Amino acid sequence: MPSAPHFGRLRNAIMSSGLFTIDAASPVLRHNLAINVQQGVYSVVSANLIAPFLGIFAVRIGASNVEVAMLSSLPALMGILAMVPGAWFIDRRTDPKRITCAFLLAHRAFYLVIAAIPFVTPNRQAAMLVAAVALMNLPGAVGNVGWQALVSRVIPPEHRAVAFATRNRLMNLTGTITVLIAGRSIDLLGQPTGYQVAFALAFAFAVGEVAVLNRMQDPARETVVPSSPANGASSRFSIRQHPRFLRYMLLSTLFYLTWQVPWPVFTLYQVRELGANNLWISLLNLANTGGSLVGFGFWARYANRHGHLRTLAVSSVGMFIVPVIYAFSRSLATLTAFNLLTGSIFSGINLSLFNYLLEVTPEDRRTTYIATYTTVVNCSSILAPMIGVALLGAIGFRYTFLLSAGLRVLGSLLYHGLYHVENRARAAGQVQVSGS
Repeated sequence: MPSAPHFGRLRNAIMSSGLFTIDAASPVLRHNLAINVQQGVYSVVSANLIAPFLGIFAVRIGASNVEVAMLSSLPALMGILAMVPGAWFIDRRTDPKRITCAFLLAHRAFYLVIAAIPFVTPNRQAAMLVAAVALMNLPGAVGNVGWQALVSRVIPPEHRAVAFATRNRLMNLTGTITVLIAGRSIDLLGQPTGYQVAFALAFAFAVGEVAVLNRMQDPARETVVPSSPANGASSRFSIRQHPRFLRYMLLSTLFYLTWQVPWPVFTLYQVRELGANNLWISLLNLANTGGSLVGFGFWARYANRHGHLRTLAVSSVGMFIVPVIYAFSRSLATLTAFNLLTGSIFSGINLSLFNYLLEVTPEDRRTTYIATYTTVVNCSSILAPMIGVALLGAIGFRYTFLLSAGLRVLGSLLYHGLYHVENRARAAGQVQVSGS
């Protein structure tokens, strides 16, 4: 795990790199922007030592198609159970940053549990993996909404597009190197040792990530009284009073459903049909993140000119391309080449999904509203992977991918419709910023 002086050197390098053109009279903002990037770097190293390889690890230890789908569905279910009460708890604490860090660390501790799975009796390994990945999302979901609320407080709206584009570009660069080295190393070390080493290192970097996040300065929170019934009507939680938030939440739920249907089918196709090993999984991620490095800069500029909702509508148009490519490709090299294109497309979606959420989320009890949004969206995350696997069993890989492409076209049209609704409401003078 990196040392404390190393944290300081990296933060100073980021602040002096010219990545942010922030007035020198805002030292706290400059510090938080640098910490935001630094925390992202540590988090992506940690995540890319484990997340890209969970699917292939599951197949290697004998997981069935349904169990592979459950790696996506069950964490979403755990999120539904945990997020709203967890956010309610954080909203009422005077130390939300510390509590958020504790939840995130509890989530990352499961990396060690997953690393120990090969020591379990072989016929129980797949079930234990599914259980561990599900349970880890109980603290993980709460920690994630806590983090979202924290950065929404410390990074003003006018800096978010550049801040998160910069963070995402550096995360993708670091993540690309990490996943490439990890994939090759796992193959060289062999199974299960390679996976165990990678997963243990993921936890070590996660500890560093949480330590960095704990250095975030949150002066806005220090002047805010935590939400409680005694605070009066301003602290009441009411979605109906915020129609923009409600519309975005409902449409995003349908969007995620259309987006996630083929996710487990991609993994099964790569490993079982095309014979992908850990190095190929790394190369697929490498191409995807390489495209993202280019895409984030373009989409950040586009969002600054046209707003995050229009960015969502435009960037999501290309979503259907991925399953179409899978439907007609029998080559891992072809999939890897096209991942450069799809990475640049999806960088616009990833950038604006979160930033537009912050735009329409009420400032008061923000953590609880974000948790509600994520909980509702996760309902689709439970169903979509199971639908994908069911379609695979019924109509095979090719037609599952083609049907998924059609669903993704419908998902993109949802944001186009929302964009026009918002424009009409703005023209009528009905749109007000709910929070920032």
